[in-house]
Amino acid sequence: MFESEFARTEYIEKDNVVFHVWKKEAHFDDYRKPVEASLKMLREHENSIFIVDARNGFEDVKEDVEWGFSYFLPELKKTGCTIWGFILPEVSDIEGEIDLWTKEIEKNFHVIRATSYDAVIELAASK
Repeated sequence: MFESEFARTEYIEKDNVVFHVWKKEAHFDDYRKPVEASLKMLREHENSIFIVDARNGFEDVKEDVEWGFSYFLPELKKTGCTIWGFILPEVSDIEGEIDLWTKEIEKNFHVIRATSYDAVIELAASK
């Protein structure tokens, strides 16, 4: 498990999920360290599902988006992960940010958007 003031990441064995929860806005190292922790867990648990609870999400700075697209997503693909779940309210204050990420993520992963962890798991089971 990884925990900082910005995020928490844990592996949930029964669902084969790496679960990343954003607690508050983070940028640069405060953003990348939790994401790296998730990536480490995804490498340790090949073919797991990656679920991001983005209900406390935020707009990423340009540098973090570039890092995410050029480094994180290619590394994530190497783990065998094929499903990325987003936990969000029905309407989010960060729709533009989510759309930006979803368009890039969908190039290599199946994206599931739901309002709860259990809903993501249920939808993933049908894939």
